[in-house]
Amino acid sequence: MKSLYSKPFLIFFRFLSLFLLVIHYLQLKQAIYNFSCYKGYKYLLDLIPAVISPCFLIMILFRPEKFVLLAISLSFCAIDNILANSNPGFPIIEIEISILLLYIRRFYNKHTKLKIATSVILALGIHCLYLFQGWNIFKVQTYNAILFLSLSAIFIVCFYEILKTKQSQNQVLNIANFPETTKRDAKWLCLVQQGVKYEAIAIDYDLNLGTVQNRLNKVYHIIETGDRIGFLSMYSNAKIIFQPSQ
Repeated sequence: MKSLYSKPFLIFFRFLSLFLLVIHYLQLKQAIYNFSCYKGYKYLLDLIPAVISPCFLIMILFRPEKFVLLAISLSFCAIDNILANSNPGFPIIEIEISILLLYIRRFYNKHTKLKIATSVILALGIHCLYLFQGWNIFKVQTYNAILFLSLSAIFIVCFYEILKTKQSQNQVLNIANFPETTKRDAKWLCLVQQGVKYEAIAIDYDLNLGTVQNRLNKVYHIIETGDRIGFLSMYSNAKIIFQPSQ
């Protein structure tokens, strides 16, 4: 299976962002109409996600490897759905996908407990927006949200175990299998894997920092990991070798 940084997936993210931009455009038109007609604070709140979310989608349209920005856009979509009193399943899916995208981009690798706690508090805060619909609706939607969370948690745990099993069978990354790569590229990737900074690599090889950055950025795209974070998220525990086929 191709990585999320491969060309087909990057094209998919471009089309997805374009599609979501069209949806947001229609929502923005409706939100402006509602606010102009009814002048209520609720309709003013509807304008906020309709205006902010497309900004991140435009970034993804031009830089699809930054698909993690979907996490921010989906969070605003969750707010919009809650304000519209939609089924809590939609906001929960959007928040869960946001968290998964952040996890893929190694957002939780540092200060893990603090970031997890912050994410949970923000998710609860977004859910509490149902209080704008009244206490009874809040209680019903909270019950539905707990039920949906339980089911989705089971699915995520099972899927994660499948991915772990598959990953354990593919722990060797042979750089020689990719065109235009060298043995030095493999050594540099090993250093990046160990947490060595680009500046230190440049000093060790008596090169300019820009030369190291440009070469590694090219290698990241060749092996379809997008960038340094994508490489570490996919191959942080892999054995990196350079063995040309005989």
